[in-house]
Amino acid sequence: MSKKKRTIENATPLDNGVNEYNSMKLMVMTAMSEMGISAEEYDAFLKSGIDKAKIRDMMLDMHLQHGGNGFDEDDDNDDDHREFLRPRPISDSVVPMPEAENKSLRVKVQMKDVSKPPMWRELVIPADFNFSQLHYAIQAATGLSDCHLWQFQHQAYNPDLQIGIPTDDDFSFGLDEWTHDADATPVSGFLSKKGDKLEYVYDFGDDWIFTVSVLEVMDRTGEVAECVKWKCDFQPIEDCGGVYSYLRLRDIAAAPDSLDKKAKKEIAQSYGFENFNQFAAWLDEATIDIEYVNEQLADIPDEYQRPD
Repeated sequence: MSKKKRTIENATPLDNGVNEYNSMKLMVMTAMSEMGISAEEYDAFLKSGIDKAKIRDMMLDMHLQHGGNGFDEDDDNDDDHREFLRPRPISDSVVPMPEAENKSLRVKVQMKDVSKPPMWRELVIPADFNFSQLHYAIQAATGLSDCHLWQFQHQAYNPDLQIGIPTDDDFSFGLDEWTHDADATPVSGFLSKKGDKLEYVYDFGDDWIFTVSVLEVMDRTGEVAECVKWKCDFQPIEDCGGVYSYLRLRDIAAAPDSLDKKAKKEIAQSYGFENFNQFAAWLDEATIDIEYVNEQLADIPDEYQRPD
């Protein structure tokens, strides 16, 4: 039976916006570290709380102190004043695989820091996908809900390559001068032969990191992505706290009777549920439904681009 797609509205009762603001702060500091931010500035920023206006003011001050030109508050459309952290267009050096439209890639998407069993999904995708399409394929295959920021990198949080989403906000959080627009960057420009790999970082608070590696380049097998193999039925859960909370939840889902009555009540309440039955039902929704996964993969449109 197909399951209801988990979304930011129904994923968990815990998230009240704090995670997203903290994620935003972490992403900004990652980007600004390239400007030579001092330890004192970094410490002050981390202690600034979660007020968005305060974060923006502090970021602007640091930007000006480190050689920036600031932003024109009266003209949001003036790109000359919004160049700091502006996503750069696709580089001329990013060349797609020859005849990518006639090829497919078999890729393995594996969650880092998870073993016994490992958690991975094997996908076959059109080789002419862009990185936005690959992002949505990973979201569908892992049961995530696309409600946080994300990037593809050579290695997580290494800024030498950052393929992500541009934004119209004053600060393109986490996207600096090395960033490639995911809509405009072909997957085969970086993943074109067996052994090629990138890391996909999703939700800079929970910090989900997946290794995406090419297993095979083959003649085109179909026009849509498909999940053909997987290991570990238990999917990650939005805003649960990241990989270590995931491992704890996976263990509980596998052996709920290992907990006594008191422990069941405590764990349920710690995740915002009134009783263990509600908590157990929430965990059950995290079991992979391969039919639903492949329905979602088939819905990724050709030449996907986010709406303006």
